[in-house]
Amino acid sequence: MVGPRPRIPRRTPRPAQQAPRTERPDPRRDAAPRPERSAGGSSTLAAPTPAHSFNGRLVALVVVATLIVFLAAPTAKIFLDQRAQISELQASIAHEEQRQQELKREEQLWGDDAYVEQQARERMSYVKPGESAYVVLGGQQELHQAPESSAEQVEAGKPAWADGLWQSVLDSAYPQEDITLEPQPDESSEK
Repeated sequence: MVGPRPRIPRRTPRPAQQAPRTERPDPRRDAAPRPERSAGGSSTLAAPTPAHSFNGRLVALVVVATLIVFLAAPTAKIFLDQRAQISELQASIAHEEQRQQELKREEQLWGDDAYVEQQARERMSYVKPGESAYVVLGGQQELHQAPESSAEQVEAGKPAWADGLWQSVLDSAYPQEDITLEPQPDESSEK
């Protein structure tokens, strides 16, 4: 990184009438190269010295910024996770409140005798004395629904690799003999 440019003091040309002041010699000024004076009274400055590229304050600033990022990142993640959890819980509360209202409406319906009678007729096929009930079979099936079967469909899959390995070990230890039943010639028929 390039640091700030060094400040170079500028000298203004002195008028020719003034005599130079006598000052104490400054050791810092003596160490620096003196500008050359031209005939017109203006001064030419020497080439500026390069700035120091290593700056201790810059390193300290980078260290502090990195420390702040490492300390703040987990806290910010926890904060964002908690905000997401709060919004999920608020949505869950709204859903449960809606469900509670639906259950209260259903409870009010079950308080009505006509509704209870209707539900008893539909669910349990109750009839009033003197009425006849008819049950229609197959009237509620949908057209695209497959007929139900009491048979279970079982698919045989490949055994797990460990089971296959164990079975091959058992087969090699205890070879199964192929038993073939061949009719033995009857001794009585040959005679």
